[in-house]
Amino acid sequence: MSQSADRGPSLEGGIWAAVIIAALIVILRVFAKFKIKRFSIDDVLMIFAEVLAIVSTVFLTLSVKHGFGKKLGAPFTQDTSLVLKYIAIQIPIVTLSTTVARSAFIIYLLGVLGTNRAYKIALWMVLAIQLAGNIVSAVLPLSICRNVNILWDPTVKTSCGDDAAIIKFAYFSNTFNSATDLFLAIFPTVVFWNLKLKLRIKISLIVLLSLGVIAMIASIIKTTKLDQVPSITNLGATGAIELIRWGYVENAIIIITSSIPCIRPLIISSVRKISSGGFSGSYELSGPSSRRHIHPNKFGQSQEIERVEKSDSANNDSVERILAQSTHTSTTVGRPDSPTDTHNDEAGNSGITKQVDISVVSGQFNSRDSGSLV
Repeated sequence: MSQSADRGPSLEGGIWAAVIIAALIVILRVFAKFKIKRFSIDDVLMIFAEVLAIVSTVFLTLSVKHGFGKKLGAPFTQDTSLVLKYIAIQIPIVTLSTTVARSAFIIYLLGVLGTNRAYKIALWMVLAIQLAGNIVSAVLPLSICRNVNILWDPTVKTSCGDDAAIIKFAYFSNTFNSATDLFLAIFPTVVFWNLKLKLRIKISLIVLLSLGVIAMIASIIKTTKLDQVPSITNLGATGAIELIRWGYVENAIIIITSSIPCIRPLIISSVRKISSGGFSGSYELSGPSSRRHIHPNKFGQSQEIERVEKSDSANNDSVERILAQSTHTSTTVGRPDSPTDTHNDEAGNSGITKQVDISVVSGQFNSRDSGSLV
């Protein structure tokens, strides 16, 4: 086989580039979460997923070093055995990495969208099924034979189960993964579209939390390549290049798209600091904030002046505010007809509040009463 037919080096370079980009995104995610003091279990899982992705890519590099990317046909050599061994190791690792990353995103959604019991049940069910299915899919190929060395050493004598059953289960698992990615893309759309938010905020949140549809496309393509799994009895002409490629692409896309919503506040904050030297504003959920001031007129009578402030920065802040709520999502409403600022009440819960400042002046005394209606 000529050197020009070796597709391994280009595959290795492309996968390492994707893994490095994903690692940088995860680092920014962690930094952003620490900055807003929202570092949680979903961030720990995403870090673990990225570590697994790096480890699996190391095994990919080792397999390319021994000829992965070339035709794995006869004669069966030591390099062929090592390629099959490294593939048998890296496929379960990258599968687990993708599973953990998807689970981290589901847990993140539970913090942001889990305001309804039905929503929570649906998300937990999807998490449990995809987690169990992918773990079995990763472990099953290594446990189908009494002696796992048969996967890369044809001289080993042992008994094995039904190879066809493994492929069938892999099709089921990957199909469910694709359906899960679609569900996780549609679910935020339905939830946020029914909320009383400004259209710009709705669209921003929906786009940020629905990027997983890209992962669904990669998952579908990978599913169509499952018949290329290399083994001693199925070496293949190209050594499952496309299967490996799309497995890693799916993994990187899920890590990146699941972390982008977390780093958006950091990006917006950095842009504001660069453009305006700092920013201080209120958080808005469903409408402009209002403050009322009462001042005396020239006759000593009270006069009410209402000031309504609107700004694009408040719209942006509301997006960050919603996406940052990863520890609780219960919302308390003081007055249903008051679209006002959001802040934390005495119990630490996020709610919708109305701030009223009143100044009363008379000829004999001055008093000022400022209160918050929750």
